[in-house]
Amino acid sequence: MTPPHTLLAYSAPRSGFGDEWMTFLPIGLGYLQAMLKSRGLPCRVANLSGKSRKEVLAYLRAQAPDVVGISMFTFNRKRSYELLAWAREACPGALLLAGGPHPTHLAEEVFEDCPALDAIVQGEGEAVLLGLTERLKTAPGADLWKRTPGLILREGPTLPQAPLEDLDAIGIPAEHLETDFLDDVGQLAYLSTSRGCPATCNFCNTPEFWGTSIRFRSAPSVLRELRLLRERHGLTYFSFRDDTFTANRGRVLELMEGIQQSGLHPLWNCQSRVNLVDEDRLVAMKRAGCEFMQFGVEHGSERVLALLDKGTNLHHARRALALVRKVGMNLGIYLITGIPGETWADVEETAVFIRDTRPQDCQISPLALYPGTRLFDRYRAEGRIERDFYRASGDAEIFARVDAHTEKALRHLDQTAQRAKANSRFSPAEFAEQKQWLGFCAVTNLLCGEAAEEEGRWIEAEAEYAEIIAREPGNTWGFMKRALLREKLGRLEEARADLGEVLALAPRNPEATELASLWGLKRHKVRRARPAHGPTAEMKGAEVYLSRPKK
Repeated sequence: MTPPHTLLAYSAPRSGFGDEWMTFLPIGLGYLQAMLKSRGLPCRVANLSGKSRKEVLAYLRAQAPDVVGISMFTFNRKRSYELLAWAREACPGALLLAGGPHPTHLAEEVFEDCPALDAIVQGEGEAVLLGLTERLKTAPGADLWKRTPGLILREGPTLPQAPLEDLDAIGIPAEHLETDFLDDVGQLAYLSTSRGCPATCNFCNTPEFWGTSIRFRSAPSVLRELRLLRERHGLTYFSFRDDTFTANRGRVLELMEGIQQSGLHPLWNCQSRVNLVDEDRLVAMKRAGCEFMQFGVEHGSERVLALLDKGTNLHHARRALALVRKVGMNLGIYLITGIPGETWADVEETAVFIRDTRPQDCQISPLALYPGTRLFDRYRAEGRIERDFYRASGDAEIFARVDAHTEKALRHLDQTAQRAKANSRFSPAEFAEQKQWLGFCAVTNLLCGEAAEEEGRWIEAEAEYAEIIAREPGNTWGFMKRALLREKLGRLEEARADLGEVLALAPRNPEATELASLWGLKRHKVRRARPAHGPTAEMKGAEVYLSRPKK
């Protein structure tokens, strides 16, 4: 019997068609595809961002899927409705599903606004989608699929679906990738190695979507994914988008040891909570290639942190951020303002915190209210959110506080962050302390070389990269950085030789491949998968949506 063909699709909202980061696929689609294909069930993933109705209809008719699943967030809900309506027109016999945070938490409204929709996948989707497609395979044309646990129907009860305990059983996206309209292979550099969060932040829907206990992939599974991405796509920079990457100390240390022994020499970044790091973890992470770490600090006022039910305090935050700077990694923080009850004195406390901690990157956002959060539920119960808001508001989000205070606070904190960034660079004395403490570490050399380049100390920068090459000849980053430096200095033949070494070590490396074709025409800056605009609260609870990297 022919198994059902599944098509999983995403589209940015119309307002985001020109935004290269918003058009990135949610990485959760890759894990859904891996779950199906590793069990012999056909599945394709498509990025339909920017596609016209005519193009989408033609594509859907050519694919002729039996199941269409659309990845829906609050910000792309209207576009998702369009895709589902077009899918019904193009494939009248297909089963149409919606998954993600918006339909999970507002199922009744989504059904009302999208008559084409057959069912909603509640929360974590792998087991639900697998169970549904296996039932379709067993009894095509029957209603057996409606009995799938974790599936929300227009009518009838939703059978409970327990969270997946063995995340390794899902499979690895790189091993099963089959996509259409994936223009940037760098999207694959975003990985998810755990699910869930034990925190109780009232503005985040992660606990409601993924659960309050953290489940982890094993270290061997993560290492295998890194190796596959290096071998098949030449990727050497990764972004771990777990909500709390460092939550399990033993697992972090095991994974760091595995990365160090792998010979892959990647660079990478991650994010975590300020009460879940210590010196041993951070040192091991830097030795394994972590060059940038982000924390959801949220605010510089203890009183406001309590209003957000953050579960951490400023002692935790200052200690964690100081440790990251001591170890010698770049530091990023997320902050929120525009919070009901926030005063200008609270805003000034946050400004002082920014100045004191000197982050290299600081993302400041107004407090948004997303479905699935306790703040959203409270505002709706109090009648402060109209039930038809999402029906009448285009792509708009709901902000907790829209007033002059919020606008003024955003400007003030952004200006403070920009000044702090200018003062955040590690000094030569700090680099010397890091080298004396850690001994040789490629990340220290890379950051030291970059700092030297910014100040025009070319010989010193080249020496830093040369030491990486001498000590770790299998590390692409020493060759890549030296190639870029030599090209900048007009030493093109030497630069090309270094670039050849990069391509020999990682033949499909996207940046090196592009440089090989462009060199001599214009200088090209290597873009790392570093997330500057990190996941919003909604994105954190939703298939781990790709955060927006710094351009």
